[in-house]
Amino acid sequence: MSRTSTPLRAIPSSLASKASPSLPPASEIYEPLIKSNLRQRLTNRIFAFSIGCCWLETTLWTIWGIGGRHAAGVKTMLVAPFWPSTLLVAAMTWLAVVVPVIVIRKTQLTASRTTASSPAKIWRSAQSKKSTRHALITYSASAIAATILHAGLAYINEPEAHGDPRLTLFVKSRRYPYYLNPRLLFLFLSQITLAFGSLIRNVMLDRFAFRWSLPPNKYRFNVFELIRILVVVSVFTSASLFCACISFATIRIIFPILFKIPLLPLILRPFTGHFVRGSLTLLLPFYHFGLLFRAWFVGFATLFVWEISELMFDVMIPQPINVSHLVADPTAALISGLSSSDKIIKFFALLEMADIASNDSPAASSRRSELFADQKYSPNQWRQLCRECLLLLGHDYQLFLRRGAPAPAPPKPSPPPKTEPQLPATPTPLLRKDIFKKEKSSPIRAVLDSLASDGSVAQAVDEGAGSIYVPKLIKNVEGAVLPQLEKSKDEVVRSVAGVTGAATKITGINEIVKSMADRHAPAAAKKLASHWKDWWEKERQSKVVEGCIPFRELDVLAVEVLSHLVCASLSEDRYGVVQRDTPKIIEAMLSFLSAVEEYQIEINALYQTPPPDANLSPAELLENETKRMEAEKASNSLGLVGNALKEGVARITRTFGDKLLAFKFPPQTAKKLQGFLDYC
Repeated sequence: MSRTSTPLRAIPSSLASKASPSLPPASEIYEPLIKSNLRQRLTNRIFAFSIGCCWLETTLWTIWGIGGRHAAGVKTMLVAPFWPSTLLVAAMTWLAVVVPVIVIRKTQLTASRTTASSPAKIWRSAQSKKSTRHALITYSASAIAATILHAGLAYINEPEAHGDPRLTLFVKSRRYPYYLNPRLLFLFLSQITLAFGSLIRNVMLDRFAFRWSLPPNKYRFNVFELIRILVVVSVFTSASLFCACISFATIRIIFPILFKIPLLPLILRPFTGHFVRGSLTLLLPFYHFGLLFRAWFVGFATLFVWEISELMFDVMIPQPINVSHLVADPTAALISGLSSSDKIIKFFALLEMADIASNDSPAASSRRSELFADQKYSPNQWRQLCRECLLLLGHDYQLFLRRGAPAPAPPKPSPPPKTEPQLPATPTPLLRKDIFKKEKSSPIRAVLDSLASDGSVAQAVDEGAGSIYVPKLIKNVEGAVLPQLEKSKDEVVRSVAGVTGAATKITGINEIVKSMADRHAPAAAKKLASHWKDWWEKERQSKVVEGCIPFRELDVLAVEVLSHLVCASLSEDRYGVVQRDTPKIIEAMLSFLSAVEEYQIEINALYQTPPPDANLSPAELLENETKRMEAEKASNSLGLVGNALKEGVARITRTFGDKLLAFKFPPQTAKKLQGFLDYC
């Protein structure tokens, strides 16, 4: 037998199986497309529209400053919008007043709504967030910038037609050249009051949360919205100006107290010495109607551009975005977007997927067929889409069962039982006696043993320590130091007790003030204060229900996507991949629907329509109407999810009909489904 030197090798084959790729993450394929589109909406629409509003406002201020139509003429009015001063102030107003508000809205945008159930809890929740402090600083800086720009524009246009606007930083006085101008300070105070009020309004409206809206978008910019904004801005500006007047007069009354503090007058008198002279009255701001007129219009202009920018943000950002066609594999991009951890990205992916699932066009049908027949990815596209939608519904279903409460913490593992270590037993010696002969110790060894720590000398010292003579000097020092130490200890104890007592007294100030108000305040004032306190702290049932289903719009879209795709699979799924998951989808929908209907019964039981012959007082009628409105709002929130679930199950039932008998369901699910089969 001959041997060859050629080495043996395996014959290559093209039949070897290769691992199927998985879908790319949303951060690589879908999120960049959505963020790019949102960035274009922000720059091309929101910024452009806000620039136009700032230019219009600056033009109106310019025309008024030069005297209006009668003093300037038609030609000047047509040219004034394009003056360099007008364009420059408009651009600076947009950069300093509008852009910071839009940027803070964009950077602090969150997907989660505020789940607090009363205005007091909403405000306490907002106080604990850093975004609230950042927003307050932003609004205040923007309002102050608007005041400074208005003062500059006034000195450019008003001196000829209206005279000196008197808005310099210091009053024109030779004797007191550094006295601060109270007119300008009042404008600053009114604008800061407006900023603080605007922040409170935005917190109560939960404007830093994403505006979830299902198509057709309920947020529209039209003439009615513009009229509503004008009314809201007018009322809110008037209320803020009234608060600013009261605050300014109160500060002027309290301000002379600061001059009683040592050394402080040396710093304040060169700038504010004129505030301690003159009449001290709360009606002082109302004596200057021209200043109030200017402050009102400056506040109105500032709040108007803020509200317009906020409305444009609410209208433009939640609009559907179709970007999947921009990539090579559009369906894979959409399913990748469904797996995003960002709820907002998932919302846009569900919107586009719902449009594809419900569309009857040939292009949409082709994309659905490709989705069902996908074998390129592992797991396939349908399996991942179904998994993401069911995970979303399952998570919100568990949250709904807990009535909005967070998931309980997992139980801690029990520690292993402690076993005491067993010490090894000492072996019993065979011989009880020492077999070695003891040697006699030497004298030196005996002396060393006696000087040891446990020797006879040490024992003698311990026994006679009390009889040892102590010098008188040491005794005197001991008698002087130890009492001082005891005295210091007593002083520390007394000071701690004093601080504790002071804290207790400070804590009781509120009770004292409250008791004095109860004894001396008028009955009407106490009734009004009680009414507003109840309104501030009373829980709203509608807010409680909304906290149970915070992402209800996502649940509605997930139900629409699954139900339409299941219905389309009856004619477009050639391999029957959807039929394996159909029972699971129906069971999830019916379980969620049963929980929603049970909660709906509880909500309806909270409000009982009074009988027609009931003689109710006006207060009872108002309370009854409030309960009815809260029950109606809660029912609307529940109905949004409940109606979507009913329609989804009914859609599948109408499409499959008796074919659903081929599936196996749990008894409770089958009983619920039978009602749909009988109805449809």
